[in-house]
Amino acid sequence: MGGIPKDPKIIEGWLRAKAGITDDTAELRVALLRTMSELGADVSPEMTIEELEEASEKLAGVKETTGFKRGQQGLYIEARQIKAALKESTNILFAGDKWGKTQKGPRAFLAERVFVTPDQLCLGRQEPDGIEMVVGHITDRNGPRSTLGYHEYVRGSTIEFDVLSTRDAIQPEWWIDLWTHMEENGVGALRSQGYGKFDLIAWDQVDTLGNGTPGR
Repeated sequence: MGGIPKDPKIIEGWLRAKAGITDDTAELRVALLRTMSELGADVSPEMTIEELEEASEKLAGVKETTGFKRGQQGLYIEARQIKAALKESTNILFAGDKWGKTQKGPRAFLAERVFVTPDQLCLGRQEPDGIEMVVGHITDRNGPRSTLGYHEYVRGSTIEFDVLSTRDAIQPEWWIDLWTHMEENGVGALRSQGYGKFDLIAWDQVDTLGNGTPGR
């Protein structure tokens, strides 16, 4: 499920939450323009917020739609989403343990030693397979209420990527647990609703460094 908002005003909030951008000046505007461009919008630095909203409307039938970024090879998800899923499963499975000589918490230990490449993981699609309407339920200062959102989705896509493990720090039995849990926990948006589950097709150790040192 695509999780990138297409409404500029919603993108701003998403950037603040995900990228830690807190001001309203140049940094936020640059990030906003870059994200809209990656979503496929025709934008330029001199555009006003109203013009950006108009550009975003061309991306989807409704402003509430969230979706995928687009690159030269079509739709893609980002490597950071795979790493985020790895960290989440690590925290679920191994919270309270201590890993390595430094006796760090497993989530922090993995975050410092495991890296996913390339940055863009292509989904093999130029357009999403469809748009799913999702009803959510939230509680805020006004009490409980329902929300309605639309999410682009892709079915049956196959992605391939490398996982670099510094000095092979993650033990083989840990990888088995992590991938098994991740298959059911999912990747991408709306994981709590059961979306984003996958099947691991292959997990092969390869020489990624080119000098006889094994990578993953």
